[in-house]
Amino acid sequence: MIQSSGAATYLLGETFEATIAAQHFGRLTLFDRQIIGADHRRNSSHIRRDGFEHYYLQVLRSGRVVSGRPGEERRLVPGDAVLYDATRPMRSIVDDGDIVTIILTRDQVEAAAPNVRDLHGSVLPKCETGSLGQTVLSFIRCASNLPEPSAAGVGHIITSMLGQIQGRSDAAYSDAVGENNLELSRRLKAEIFIDNNLASDLSSDFIARSIGVSRSSLYRAMQSVGGVETVVTRRRAARMRLLLSRQDKAELIGTSIRKVGFSSISHGSRVFKEIYGQSPDQFRLDIGDNTLSRTQVLHPNRMRDWYSTMND
Repeated sequence: MIQSSGAATYLLGETFEATIAAQHFGRLTLFDRQIIGADHRRNSSHIRRDGFEHYYLQVLRSGRVVSGRPGEERRLVPGDAVLYDATRPMRSIVDDGDIVTIILTRDQVEAAAPNVRDLHGSVLPKCETGSLGQTVLSFIRCASNLPEPSAAGVGHIITSMLGQIQGRSDAAYSDAVGENNLELSRRLKAEIFIDNNLASDLSSDFIARSIGVSRSSLYRAMQSVGGVETVVTRRRAARMRLLLSRQDKAELIGTSIRKVGFSSISHGSRVFKEIYGQSPDQFRLDIGDNTLSRTQVLHPNRMRDWYSTMND
């Protein structure tokens, strides 16, 4: 048995492996975990000992996982999202799983979805704006490329979708959390959608329809970051920079430009130089002298600080 700060982990067999990467965005913490051979249990003794009060959302990316309230566990399929209340018992049996976990503060969740305790240990259904599990997986794909204020707003997306699952309207959500948080939620939905669809024709109408808001609401939400067109252009340039920085790929620059949705090679090259101060060719020449930033290293002291922040 392995003791941890919030649960006990029992080995299922002779093989146990665990890889964990974590990021912290204000009042939200994200864990990306790959686990083999673990029976993860949170019982009443853990609950009394640690005093945690947060909620956490567990999303299965791939693998074989059985999870839920003790005695009511069910096998998950990729894309399933399960919500847990840290003040109540749970169990997760992982033969081999690639799992994303997002920790959310209690006040934030319950303001948007007052009856959320009823969802503890349940696989969440789709709401009017889609699958919560797929939204989380889309977010983690582009989290490292989003500015921290935007990334922190994913909590508002999740809580608004939990409210929708329980029949709460956008208007009721706005009353509970404020118009600013509602707009932050809409903006992040748009940014995540843009980041995952850069090769598409990203018109304002197309983006608004795809994320379930009106065009005027989209314009208001994106105004503080320069507008829809500016965000699309910046994200295309940023993705292009990432593609060019991968020295193991002998891809032509023109191929990278087209892959991220620029209308022509000349347009993509011009935008890249305006944003980064050098042409794509020069950037690729200089890339050997630069080191790409990596996800922050996970230290126990940092984790304790994060848990303290989430449960203050």
